[in-house]
Amino acid sequence: MEKTLLISLFIIEIVAFAWLIFEAKVSRKQRETILEVERQILKLERVIISMEKTIIKKLDKKKKWKNKN
Repeated sequence: MEKTLLISLFIIEIVAFAWLIFEAKVSRKQRETILEVERQILKLERVIISMEKTIIKKLDKKKKWKNKN
């Protein structure tokens, strides 16, 4: 009886350890995906900021041109 319980406990521990390893891999992939999405968001924000700067410069030029006339 003790051997059976010991073997059962050992098998349960192996399964639990394998499950933890699997979960760690899944979690790592999810973190990598999140980081990639965050990088893409940062790129998009840089593009938006650049476009806003361009628009502001054009508006400033247009305002200066109107003030001259």
